[in-house]
Amino acid sequence: MSTAAGRTHWWIGLDRSHWKAMLGSWLGWALDGFDFILITYVLTDIANTFHVSLAATGTLVLAAFATRWLGGATLGSIADRLGRKKAMIIGILTYSVGTFLCGISWDYWSLMVFRLLVGFGMGGEYSAGTTLLLETWPVRMRNKASGFLVSGWAIGGLLASAVYAPIVMSFGWRALFFVGILPAFLAVYVRRAMSETPEFTQALENASADLPKVSFFKLFSRRWLPMTLIMFVMMFANFGMNWPVLSLLPTYLKTIGYAPAAVGSLMFIASFGALLGYWFSGFLADWIGIRWAFTATLLVSLVFIALTFSTAGLGSEFVLGVLLFALQFTNLGITGLLPQYITEHFGVEVRAAGLGVTYNLGAIAGGLSPIWGALIGDAVGLGPAIAILTLFWTLVVTVIIGFRIPAVIARRTGISNSLPPTPEALAGKDSGGSLPGGSFAANS
Repeated sequence: MSTAAGRTHWWIGLDRSHWKAMLGSWLGWALDGFDFILITYVLTDIANTFHVSLAATGTLVLAAFATRWLGGATLGSIADRLGRKKAMIIGILTYSVGTFLCGISWDYWSLMVFRLLVGFGMGGEYSAGTTLLLETWPVRMRNKASGFLVSGWAIGGLLASAVYAPIVMSFGWRALFFVGILPAFLAVYVRRAMSETPEFTQALENASADLPKVSFFKLFSRRWLPMTLIMFVMMFANFGMNWPVLSLLPTYLKTIGYAPAAVGSLMFIASFGALLGYWFSGFLADWIGIRWAFTATLLVSLVFIALTFSTAGLGSEFVLGVLLFALQFTNLGITGLLPQYITEHFGVEVRAAGLGVTYNLGAIAGGLSPIWGALIGDAVGLGPAIAILTLFWTLVVTVIIGFRIPAVIARRTGISNSLPPTPEALAGKDSGGSLPGGSFAANS
């Protein structure tokens, strides 16, 4: 009977400490998404207030992308030296205070500085919070934990869309940023309710005195540089794959005749598809392995990319809604596995910095996507431009994961024994990722 229950209820074995870690980290992602998306709703208001062009206000979005890597490197190094929990608190406080300061900015340049601060904090919170969760949950459940975690970002975006109209219409655009101070209260919860991870605690006890004090620099050592580079390329491709749709689809829909209300509905459907895809990704990876989950899902998404942008101009809102749901369920939803995929390729001594640097440097592609889309769109049209970019970068991600390039690098650089065990290794499946290392199998 217990065996049947174990097969039916995947959560058997999780205790309160696991769920507290999930809640704290998930809220960090949700509020990260909420704070990050806020500015995209009020770019026109900011342009009018500070008398700058809409193109100039667009750089405020890029500014937060530009400093995320620095936050990931700095706070990731703090997480690798002093603990995941402390670095997570610093990151949350930084981006929430930065968002609040955006509301009292007095000109364009002061707002730019505050946006740089927001990006720094978000990059740090991502690296520390994600590492904290994945090191806390049992190894066999980390695929699911990764998917659940990333869903917080989608919820944050949906929350931002819900509060935008009532707050801005009643109190003006600055009030929207004042709401962004709310994540600071999450820091109090993290401080009181969450514990340091067993893996980090064990590594700290076993660490030798000559370990580098700043793990960021260790990423560029002969031992870790190849893995750092391939993970950066993969994350750059990932953001290049997702952000043409995320940043340009609303504009494209307007250009082919959809009213603002219809655009809002279609974007909500697409976001809901991504949310369900995040949740589903962990279960799929446990079923067929993370390598095949990525490869199969991304290849299926190629069909939906082609169908979506070849039929978008036909005028059927229902058909377009179905296709956008399917596209984001597959192409964006499967990226819920990326936190787990990256963390299982870095040893505990460089994990938070490795995750923070590679993910957030790769995120620069998200800021570049509107520029690429506009340039290609001038030649072939905006819809085909979005499709071309999404198709190309999807194939890059598929090749890297499908051909097991990180696993080859791990073997050739001799870091395999420093890597954590994977859910697939414990289940006897092929992950296509790291080799079953496993200094910390006790937490499996």
